[in-house]
Amino acid sequence: MTDRLKMKMHSLDDLPNEILLHIMSYLMIEDVVKTSVLSKRWRNLWKYLRDLKLDTSEFSKPCFFSECVSEVVSSRGMGDYPLRSLEFKRHGAFRHEIFTGLINHAMSNGLQQLNIAVPSNIGLPYSIFSCHSLTSIYITVSRYDLKKRTRLPKHLDLPGLRSLRLEHVGIQADDTAHAEPFSSCTKLTDLNIDECFLVYPSSLSKDREGILNVTNATLSNLIIKDTLTLKTMKQEPAYKYVIFTPKLVSFIVNGSPFRASSLPKRVKVELQSSSMT
Repeated sequence: MTDRLKMKMHSLDDLPNEILLHIMSYLMIEDVVKTSVLSKRWRNLWKYLRDLKLDTSEFSKPCFFSECVSEVVSSRGMGDYPLRSLEFKRHGAFRHEIFTGLINHAMSNGLQQLNIAVPSNIGLPYSIFSCHSLTSIYITVSRYDLKKRTRLPKHLDLPGLRSLRLEHVGIQADDTAHAEPFSSCTKLTDLNIDECFLVYPSSLSKDREGILNVTNATLSNLIIKDTLTLKTMKQEPAYKYVIFTPKLVSFIVNGSPFRASSLPKRVKVELQSSSMT
């Protein structure tokens, strides 16, 4: 180690952990993990990061990404390391058990904000939808597939959730082709539904018109984007939105304030009750 490098290390070591962790939050996760070999003080420091960002674009090979995620989960799992936010972006194939382990680790360590981008053939661990510490969820799916594993379950147990954004995510319907996933989110204020679709039970015909009930007592801001092509519309069941949101103050559809006369044919909205001005 050169004298100049030693001086830099001593300067860094003079900083409190909070500042070092803040600096590390701007590094790629692969480099963050490597800091553990710098000295005894740095050995476990990276594990105290409260904001984790894991992005496949930072790795030259998929196997390196999987190995890094496994190391993060196993290393952090050996202590009490609370998490504030997790950003996970993976658009190709990867081992599902690694993803599940990461999500379950995050949910058991007080996660508040979740931002994930995954392929559509990835089933989401149920722990996401039953985590009481979560206040914000953003799920985006990279493409459609026939099995549509990436979906919301019929019921959400998320009492602390305030913001939910869904892009290209399937929403599970019941045996009557109805879905009502948002009513139990008792603190939800912001909901963004972007090119989502209903997933019917196999016993139901796609020709049946479904209903996505947006029912919530606290929701104040609602955005719906539905500009699917004719080809995609033929592949997905037709459905309409039934909206019961007594505290709604802002409703944007396809980029414009709600006006029933301007809705595209696919988007059918029935407002049952609203104090929207």
